Amino acid sequence: MENTTLNSYNLIIRISSDGFYLSVYNEANSLLTSKKINAPLFSLPLEEVIHLLEKETQLNYSSFRIICESDTYTIIPVDIFRIDEAADFLRLEHKQTKNESILFNKIPAWNLVNTFAIPGTIHNALNHLFPKTIIEHHVSYLLTDEVRLQNENCLYCHARTKFLDIITLKNGNLQLINSFRYQTPEDFTYFTLNVFDKLSMDIEKCPVYLLNAENKPELGKMLEKYVTVISE
Repeated sequence: MENTTLNSYNLIIRISSDGFYLSVYNEANSLLTSKKINAPLFSLPLEEVIHLLEKETQLNYSSFRIICESDTYTIIPVDIFRIDEAADFLRLEHKQTKNESILFNKIPAWNLVNTFAIPGTIHNALNHLFPKTIIEHHVSYLLTDEVRLQNENCLYCHARTKFLDIITLKNGNLQLINSFRYQTPEDFTYFTLNVFDKLSMDIEKCPVYLLNAENKPELGKMLEKYVTVISE
C-alpha cells in the first residue's frame, strides 16, 4: 500500500507493558486491519522503544491516536482539578515510582479529569515521534468512545491481558471506575458480581457490556451464567 493511499487512513496505537497494537481505520471509522507487536515495552531503553515504534508507524497516515494502558490513574471532578496539583491527586491513591511521567486527560462529557502516570521512557519516545499528538489513558478512551451517555443502569467490563476495568452507571450517572487484576474467567466473573453486590445493582435487569474480549470467549461464557452479557 503506497503512502498516498494511506493519507485517508487513521492509525490508532495502543501501548501496553507487553507491547503495542496498531489498528488502521478508514474515513468511515471502520477497522481495516490490526497488528500486535510483542515487546517488554515498559522496561526497554528509550532508543529501543523509539526504534520499535518508528519502524511500525513510518507510513503516511492521515492522523494518529495514541492510547496508553496504565494502572496508575485517578478520576477527579473537573471543578476541583488544578494542573499544578495533578501529581498530588495521583499520590492520594498510588505510590510514586521512578522514571514516571504524570499526564492528564480532560473528559468534558462527564465533567471529569483522568490523571495518570506512564513510564518516562514511553512518554519521551511518544513525544519524539508524535510531538503534536495527545496521549490518552485507556480509561479516558473508554469514557469518551465506549460508554454511552444515556439514562441506563449497566456495567462496562473492559478486558485486558491481566486486568479488568469496570465502569458502572446508575440512571446514567457514573458510580464506579476501577481496575482489578485477574488470572482466570472465574476471577473476572467474581469481580464483576462483587460490583453488582456492593452497589446493589439488579443482576437480572442490569446488562454487562463486555469490551475487548473477542479473543477471550471464555470470559463471556462464564459471565453469561450469571448476567446478561452484551458483547461489543
